[in-house]
Amino acid sequence: MGADSYQAIVIGAGPGGLATAAMLTRRKVDTVIVEQAESVGASWRSRYDNLHLNTVRWLSHLPGLRIARKYGRWPSRDGFVEYLEEYYRRLLLPVQFGTRVDRIEQRNGNWLLRTSGGEISASNVVIATGHQRAPHLPDWPSRETFSGELIHSASYHSPAPYSGRDVLVVGTGDSGSGIALDLARNRAGRVRIAVRTGPNIVIGDRFGIPAQLLGIISQPLPGRVIDFLGLLSQRISVGNLSKYGIPNPEVGPYTRAIRDYIGPIVDFGFVHAVKHGRIEVVPAVEGFDGAEVILAGGGRVRPDAVIAATGFRPGLEPLVGHLGILSAAGRPLVHGPQTHDNAPGLYFVGYKAEISGNIHQMSIQARKIAGAIASALTSKEAP
Repeated sequence: MGADSYQAIVIGAGPGGLATAAMLTRRKVDTVIVEQAESVGASWRSRYDNLHLNTVRWLSHLPGLRIARKYGRWPSRDGFVEYLEEYYRRLLLPVQFGTRVDRIEQRNGNWLLRTSGGEISASNVVIATGHQRAPHLPDWPSRETFSGELIHSASYHSPAPYSGRDVLVVGTGDSGSGIALDLARNRAGRVRIAVRTGPNIVIGDRFGIPAQLLGIISQPLPGRVIDFLGLLSQRISVGNLSKYGIPNPEVGPYTRAIRDYIGPIVDFGFVHAVKHGRIEVVPAVEGFDGAEVILAGGGRVRPDAVIAATGFRPGLEPLVGHLGILSAAGRPLVHGPQTHDNAPGLYFVGYKAEISGNIHQMSIQARKIAGAIASALTSKEAP
């Protein structure tokens, strides 16, 4: 029996996958979404309870359906998941749940997907499994000797288990700062955050203007100008944080996003908590020694728990690592409507850090990818 065949297959039913499938079906492209979980937005459901979007509601919707005002200016995790469910239902998107894609191969000018439910094929494939698929936990020296609790931030769900406890958060990305603030606001006994690199920081909402809007407006500018404006804005809005232990950033937000795939911290109280001692800043973690954590410079601390907000990897190697389209860091070499010469008809959505907001950019990429696929199919069918 041959594999089921479609004009386009989208892998992943998160925001990027749903948006792309919606734009493809709008263009009458025969499309199916393949999703490993049993529901849409699976990765969002697993994030910590008190999480809110760091992008404003009216700039965070997917094409074809706005987020309802009832979810507030900054939608919560649960509110955004409800929105994704509504998007899936209202737009009648075709999703094959409970199906894991193990490998993508080229065959006879098409793409063959080997899945847990058998083989399926398409002339176009969109990978939308997300850039936070595989938690990255550094191999710190003597990590296994630590007698306290050590988890990755992906396993953090609630501050309740840390009430009255001494907690060290490692990493000052948006996740690390958000978790540290969540702990500090909810009765953790002591909260420290280990910092290696000075973060870029933007105030979430200043004078009623969301930082995201400024990011969108600045997009047409040269990268060096965006960096300059970002560093200047940070200096004016939060001041010099080095006296609190947070180094000044070495590069601006544009360079950091392009080079390291790391967006700025969108601040909703983290800086205030640092300045008022509710979150203590310590140097970077260098290793472990029994109950102690060894810090850069030789200092040591004895936390009850360590939460490593040390990032994620896309985890794309099993799927497409053999195609020669990933960087040394495992990230796609092309994005949006672009395809690699080694893999025509294979697209990626949602794998870039964007100062204008990742969800906003996914919506833009979804429209462009759908347009590229529709055009390719039309050209293929032309006599």
